[in-house]
Amino acid sequence: MSCSGHTPFGNPYLVFRRRSEVEPTSVEELMEPLPSDYLLEKANYLLRSLQVDGKGNNVRRMSKYEISALIRQEAQSSTVSVERAVVTRKLKLDRERRLSGASLPRLEATPGALDGKEILDFSSLSPSSTPHQTFPILEALYKIDRTPYESSFLSRHHGNTSHQMDKVLAFDYETISPWMALMGDLREHYRLLHPNRRQPSESVAPIVYSCLREWHLDQVHGLLHQMFWAGISVSDSLDYSPERCTVVACYKRLVVGVAILSSPQETYITYLAVKTGWEGSKIATNMLYHIISMNPGKDISLHVSANNPAMLLYNRFGFKAEEFIVGFYEDYLDHQSHASKNAFRLRLRQGHRT
Repeated sequence: MSCSGHTPFGNPYLVFRRRSEVEPTSVEELMEPLPSDYLLEKANYLLRSLQVDGKGNNVRRMSKYEISALIRQEAQSSTVSVERAVVTRKLKLDRERRLSGASLPRLEATPGALDGKEILDFSSLSPSSTPHQTFPILEALYKIDRTPYESSFLSRHHGNTSHQMDKVLAFDYETISPWMALMGDLREHYRLLHPNRRQPSESVAPIVYSCLREWHLDQVHGLLHQMFWAGISVSDSLDYSPERCTVVACYKRLVVGVAILSSPQETYITYLAVKTGWEGSKIATNMLYHIISMNPGKDISLHVSANNPAMLLYNRFGFKAEEFIVGFYEDYLDHQSHASKNAFRLRLRQGHRT
């Protein structure tokens, strides 16, 4: 192949100049058509990546750049809705997992899911919503001024005000137990700390002494379980002259003390207990007084643990020790109990049996 210094145009320099008129001479001119080609290809890619969710909406997975841009945008925003904050936090978590190489969690595929993966749709998020936005459930809760009495814990604690307690032995309006004083202090502290809030109302009630009734049983059994041992049942006391053999102390509908006599014939005190927090309020003294008063002329006996402080109470009423029994409570008390398993048998002599 021969090379000639001549060209079809007759001048090599002229050929160079004519080519330069067609081809770009700078980087800007060279890159100018590329962005439009890129945008066109990107649009085609996005169209191909569109899928239809379970609601018939066209959705696609966000790109890494879009995720980072959204996170930066939300970080600069002064007010963020609850929904957007949750979604942004989830995107951050997925990004951290991806950077650390951890596998992203996969959801089980459902008819409305794409490839078993969750699709985030921002179209339903309101940009004007704020953290103080209310929802129907919250609005309904805010409208509740107070719980109806019949559905409240107070009704379970105090009971129905229409309940009439028969066979009442005595009312004690003067005693203030440690528990009552503590509740009063708590209400007073709350009143001082929050003077602008609605203050809890509390009605003053006496300690009521009455005979055992069926509605007492659950609380009485719980009290005896706490003070003695499990499995105690006094349900049969309802069949053996409860008006002469039982005394129950109640504050409103709370059982705070109980005294049980076996029967009018045997007059043996099987249980006498006061609820924790109500000690030192003369409840045991009053119950023992009523038990003795309801059985005049009868000798009354009982067993008491050797180290039980109630020995002093029984001595004040005239009970005398007649026998010391070793291991009397061996089969009943827990091995970790501090109560002595030895017992005294005490008797109050009031005359001959009739």
